[in-house]
Amino acid sequence: MTGTTELRRRMAKGGIALGCNVRFSRSAEVGAVLAACGMQWIMLDFEHSPLSPHLAGDIALAALRAGIVPLARPSSHDPHEIAGLLTTGALGLIVPHVDTPAQAAAVAAAARFAPRGVLSVPGSLPHFGYGLSLTEACARFNDEVLVFAMIESAEALANAAAIAAVPGIDGLFIGASDLLWETGHPGDYTGPVLRDAMDRVAGAARDAGKFSGMGGPREEHVWQEAIAAGIRFVMTENDLSLLMRGARDRAAFFARCAATTPPHVPERASVA
Repeated sequence: MTGTTELRRRMAKGGIALGCNVRFSRSAEVGAVLAACGMQWIMLDFEHSPLSPHLAGDIALAALRAGIVPLARPSSHDPHEIAGLLTTGALGLIVPHVDTPAQAAAVAAAARFAPRGVLSVPGSLPHFGYGLSLTEACARFNDEVLVFAMIESAEALANAAAIAAVPGIDGLFIGASDLLWETGHPGDYTGPVLRDAMDRVAGAARDAGKFSGMGGPREEHVWQEAIAAGIRFVMTENDLSLLMRGARDRAAFFARCAATTPPHVPERASVA
């Protein structure tokens, strides 16, 4: 069974942890497929997808067994929603709209069992197989769970250092799209607002000994700047955009073939 130890080690050594937002996939094999493509984590998106908890649990557990880390984005800070996601398979959270240290402390506590948090203890915890006692599994979960606070507003950006300093917050994650819309620069992924946010968030995380990540941009040079700034937890795209990118590339290839190949009209079959 996989855990987050290798993911943490990769980033601590300066490596990049690549992930994908799972929004539209309905097969439990999606984690294994993405692992085969070089991804290290997936995010089950409950903020912006019709994914059901039942299906998410199947995808998360299959991902763990395939060696890729399943995280979840809840739709809110509600500890009941967080408990449902974490105790059925997710091994961490990317929590949206964390604007203050108090909110960060609340979601960090919601993601861990006592004495480190307030997460309700389930009847079983399937993340690490079925050979551990519940006490052992919960203790391991507290060590493994990974919690990122999403920085998506001017208030959150101003509080980035304080949020990063909260115990139980493992990293800061720039939600580039919401941040740009909220600050009055919708879609300006190449502009100075996002560039400044990357420097500030990566610096705040680094100073606190935490990780920093980002999702949203498509432009490769923006990602090169982000990685140079210290971003190591990378949400590459979502499953729909990856599918569309591949499909468009294939369609364009065959269109070029058709444009450069002389037409061949098969001879009319003879009629006996």
